[in-house]
Amino acid sequence: MPTSGDTVISTPSTGGTVITPTPALALSLSKFFQSPLVLSPSSCALAILDPDTGTPLSYSQLCTGPDAAAWTQSASNEFGCLTQGILPDMPSGTNTMFFIPSSALPAGHIPTYLCIVTEEHPLKKETKWVQCTVSGDRIIYPGKVSTPTADLTTVKCLLNSVISTPGAHFMTADIKDFYLNNPLDRYEYMWIYLKDIPDAIIQQYNLLSLVHKNHVLVEIRKGMYGLPQAGIIANTHLVQHLATHGYQACTHTPGLFHHATRPVTFALVVDDFGIKYEGQDHADHLLAALRECYSITTDASSTKYCGLTLEWDYLSSPPTVDVSMPGYVAHALHHF
Repeated sequence: MPTSGDTVISTPSTGGTVITPTPALALSLSKFFQSPLVLSPSSCALAILDPDTGTPLSYSQLCTGPDAAAWTQSASNEFGCLTQGILPDMPSGTNTMFFIPSSALPAGHIPTYLCIVTEEHPLKKETKWVQCTVSGDRIIYPGKVSTPTADLTTVKCLLNSVISTPGAHFMTADIKDFYLNNPLDRYEYMWIYLKDIPDAIIQQYNLLSLVHKNHVLVEIRKGMYGLPQAGIIANTHLVQHLATHGYQACTHTPGLFHHATRPVTFALVVDDFGIKYEGQDHADHLLAALRECYSITTDASSTKYCGLTLEWDYLSSPPTVDVSMPGYVAHALHHF
């Protein structure tokens, strides 16, 4: 039996017991965990509420509800993006993960399990949004996993700096699939419950031949949301790339960057940039540097950043920015 020095044992709210082995114990447990004997529910992040009762709706409930077709299509697109595409509209994917036989699991690796996150975006073209993330605590990564990021105080200071600097403006930029573009230094493995995989993916990838105890095993080869090391790998690659163009992290303020000679300063929150610049050519320099490695979207009006709604008036004297979070209280009350 494991001793207290071998494991950390806890009881989650969903029931059952979570055992977190130390690296020394992981190898001895790996054979046991090669089969998906007990997995936490894949729909572990619940963002959609029943409009009548206010109770959370799981991914499986959404896929059998009145908007089932839209949720299933979004899930198919997500699986296709992470794998090798979904025909006919997505002929290739990011090759982030590959479906493999359970017998191909390397010795010493403990597969974790999938968590499916759902959200609604009523103002976007695809209103139903599904994201596959890595969940559980079975991945034991030996290196550093924490990533420096700007906090709300830093963001507010940057906004004040914009309106306090003559000729300065603010814009936002976002890196698409930030975590999905970076190769892992070691592959990870994950079980996916068969019923959570859309039928179109099952058929295209012939997954019924790979089923093991109602699950399918995937090999994760690139950064993926939920991987403990995905953030630091993506951040390290980004910081190294920006350094080649003269952008450096501020010494004492996490998530704040500046250029060595250009009047550009930006806050970085995961993959969201809040950019202060003096002159469009300087902003374009940063955007061009990002586009060398990433697909990005930009918003020169910068009315939204990190959950904040921004109303800019550069023409007033002095310039102003009103910061608010409309609907925040009503949304919070809906949870209680």
